[in-house]
Amino acid sequence: MDRQMKEPLKNTETDSKDSSKNLKLSETLIVGILLTIVGGFLDAYTYLFRGKVFANGQTGNLVLLGIFFSQQDFRRASYYLLPITAFLLGVFLAEGIHLRIGSDNVIKWRHIILLLEILILIASIFVPSGELDYLVNISISFVCALQTQAFRSLHGLSYISVMCTGNMRSGVHEIFHYIQTHNRSHLFNSLRYFAIIFSFIIGAVLGTFFTDAMQNRSLLIPIFLLSAVLLLLFFKKHFISIAERYHLTWLNR
Repeated sequence: MDRQMKEPLKNTETDSKDSSKNLKLSETLIVGILLTIVGGFLDAYTYLFRGKVFANGQTGNLVLLGIFFSQQDFRRASYYLLPITAFLLGVFLAEGIHLRIGSDNVIKWRHIILLLEILILIASIFVPSGELDYLVNISISFVCALQTQAFRSLHGLSYISVMCTGNMRSGVHEIFHYIQTHNRSHLFNSLRYFAIIFSFIIGAVLGTFFTDAMQNRSLLIPIFLLSAVLLLLFFKKHFISIAERYHLTWLNR
């Protein structure tokens, strides 16, 4: 982690401009924003509509697992063990897909990950709320694991699109070093992190509104956003061409 956080300190504004020419579309701010909105949306959805749990991050589930295990309430402990296991399996599967498919084929590994996320969320729409909420929470934990493993870099910076504690720490880290060094690359890095954090909040707001209005069908919103990311990655040459033609340089920031 220390090594990852020190790497941006070597960047200069010129280096940032040069590297942006070779930037992967999966590392652009627009993709990070769309994915983070999905992350915030799903957290709001599971909390409001699927039993008041946060299915994205597993820290809380680990704490509750330990609490109920220490109380010898093994039935309730197993309830939290399931999404933790699903998250671990999601990371394992994503890495397996990465190894097997890679990035050299027309259909790349991130395309497969996004398609899996979309299909799982579509299936979750048809699961009624109530006794089967745990199945949806497990499924969304799996989805978040896939997304976390497949999309971890934003302009060479480490970030997470389904939770924000690490992003907040990294954003403040970059602000501190900008104040110390006046290197504008740190300022740009901090703005990227706080754009991601703001996107998570926007996702939670949208999740609250659409879950209240549409309930199960509200998952159509993250499905739409993930589909947009899939299309951006699949037709990236056309997207880059359009962005350059209309001078939409902010899409590649």
